[in-house]
Order: sequence, then structure tokens, then C-alpha cells
Amino acid sequence: MKTNIIPALMGTVSLFAGISSAFNGQLRLDTVCSEGCNTVLNLRDYDTGSTYTCGVLVPSFCSYEGRCPVFCRETSPGGYSFNAQFWQTSDGCDNIDFEGALDSHHEYCCGGAPCDIS
Repeated sequence: MKTNIIPALMGTVSLFAGISSAFNGQLRLDTVCSEGCNTVLNLRDYDTGSTYTCGVLVPSFCSYEGRCPVFCRETSPGGYSFNAQFWQTSDGCDNIDFEGALDSHHEYCCGGAPCDIS
């Protein structure tokens, strides 16, 4: 009986370990000027070294009530891409919901971009 409990318990522990994973990196809002200036959301994953660009957005339009959908594509070798949502809150925090991509969901950082998410 005891031998059946241990594998089941270890499986449960590993399940929760997978759920607690989070993105460890930097969120940047870069200004890119070419026929006008745009704000581009960029990410850097400190654990893997991967970089992602998530397209042009207007941060002032992206509030909690009006999240901005973004499509992130890897700019480093690998070719990974994913959908996410970005928004800013009135307290100056930048939020991103990875929607499960990169083993992450809602992450945020405060004080203005660039900022670290971990």
C-alpha cells in the first residue's frame, strides 16, 4: 500500500511544480521610428536567452478593461511564437498575460519599462 502512495504523491508534486513556473526576464517598450514612431513590446528571457517582439501597441489604450492582444514571435533562433495580452494599470504597472505560453500566465512589473519580471 505504501508503495502506491509515493508515486502518486510525487506525480502531484511535479504537477504543482509545473504550474508554478514563471517567466524570468525583461519587458521593454521600445520606440521605433520609421515613417512615424511606434511603441513596440519586446521581451527577453533570462533563462534561455531568447528574445521576442510582440508588435506595435498604444500603451494608453491598453488598460485592464481594454487589454491589447499581441502576437509575440521569437527574434532569436528557435522560431517560437505565441499570443498574449498586454495592459497597463493606473498605478504604473505593465502587465502581460502569456496565456500559458512559456509556462506562464499573468506577470507584471511596476515603475515603468524596461522592467524585470521574475
